[in-house]
Amino acid sequence: MNTSKDKFSITALLFTFTGILFIGVVIVVGIILFNEKTIVVPDDEDTIQSAVDAAVPGDIILVKPKVDGTAYEENVEIKTDNIKLIGVGKEKPVLDGDFMTSTGRGIDLTDRSGVLLQNFIVQNFEDEGIFLDGSNRNMIKKNFVTENVVGINFIGSNNNMVKGNNSNENSDQGIFLVDSNQNMVKGNTFNENGQGISLASSNQNMMKSNTANDNESDGIFLDDSYRNIVKGNTFNENGQGISSARSNQNMIKGNTANENERDGIFLEATSINNDLFFNRAFGNGDLDIEDEDDNNFKGNKCDTSDPVGLCN
Repeated sequence: MNTSKDKFSITALLFTFTGILFIGVVIVVGIILFNEKTIVVPDDEDTIQSAVDAAVPGDIILVKPKVDGTAYEENVEIKTDNIKLIGVGKEKPVLDGDFMTSTGRGIDLTDRSGVLLQNFIVQNFEDEGIFLDGSNRNMIKKNFVTENVVGINFIGSNNNMVKGNNSNENSDQGIFLVDSNQNMVKGNTFNENGQGISLASSNQNMMKSNTANDNESDGIFLDDSYRNIVKGNTFNENGQGISSARSNQNMIKGNTANENERDGIFLEATSINNDLFFNRAFGNGDLDIEDEDDNNFKGNKCDTSDPVGLCN
């Protein structure tokens, strides 16, 4: 256990990529093409998929809730870059996978960029509610993703923004990043999933101001993931609050991890050179903070720790 000052080089690097990410997403999503057209579902096209198939880069697809209150019973595969797919109306339109034996994915973005996906309920899919594979510089915003296997899943997808979503009650992860770098995950709720937030072999991501409570296993789990920032999140009443394995040089700052079943914050012996600054961990079932290797602690508030002395 070491106590040190903030590693300015890591912080500077990550704040640099965060600024670039934000600017890139705004440019791509906000100013795509001047000659955009608008397709309205179900007025112009009967299904979301037919509207997506008819779109060209720069188009806006507006999806209304069905008048009879039923869901759109379809899988949606986005095949065009630089489109906006937005749910509109007093209630979010519902995309429901309960209509077929093998439901697959709700909304699939594979090899896509510059897509805005906003304001849908995506539920009851036996794979992912929202899936990105090899997709960069997209924005996933204000969706409600529930009762899928995985709520939101990124594989090999970089520089995306995930903001203001609710990904709750999914059987596995609320959000799962695999081999995905420099993404911003901000202001989301990941409650009552198998696991709230999971990063596997994913580096230089920003997890900021999210809530991940009441998840069966971890609020957040970092596995073989480096130089991420986990800042200002709430991880309460999970199996474990914050957990790390084989993950180094991460900044874990200003989070709350209270009343978790096991440890509030747990760093396995394979995780080293992480900075844990100004976190709060109280009332956890085992230890508030447990560090099995060589990490840096400053200004954390807790009652119990191993080794002793991690709480100021």
